[in-house]
Amino acid sequence: MKAVFGLGNPGRQYHNHRHNVGYMVLDELARAWGYGFKRSFRLSAFVVQKSIGPDEAVLIKPRTYMNNSGRCVVKCLGYYKSSLSDALIIYDDVDLPLGEVRFRKKGSSGGHRGMQSIMECLGTEEIDRLRVGVGKDPDRDTADYVLSDFHAREETELKEAISRAIAACIDWIKQN
Repeated sequence: MKAVFGLGNPGRQYHNHRHNVGYMVLDELARAWGYGFKRSFRLSAFVVQKSIGPDEAVLIKPRTYMNNSGRCVVKCLGYYKSSLSDALIIYDDVDLPLGEVRFRKKGSSGGHRGMQSIMECLGTEEIDRLRVGVGKDPDRDTADYVLSDFHAREETELKEAISRAIAACIDWIKQN
């Protein structure tokens, strides 16, 4: 079973935050598939399961808040009997310009606390990840910036980035 995790924070107050771009990607992918997320108390997550050709995939939005994402990832990989090579993490990256999407198979967390939590819980940096650029504001503290909403003027770039991330996610599921 392929497990795709979109990182973010649960709750309406975080809905349009830059830090929730992982949630946004999975929300749009589930909507395109015609599915809605269901809350799993056992997994501390919102989940959607779907067959894609011969592959079975589950989309997972951890409810553990960003800084504790690793707890949910470990629970879900065990529950779905998925190996680490069957996991993809989608998250925001301030070091990439707004709208840029990059895939990596391993590397450091780059200071991203959600990714750091996952690496600590799994004990490795060898984790497939899809980073979605949210840009940065040199005049603002990074934590305040990622916990701020996207501006209306950024909407077009954000939608295009989410579309590219969805395409990359589907490719990963089919080819991995």
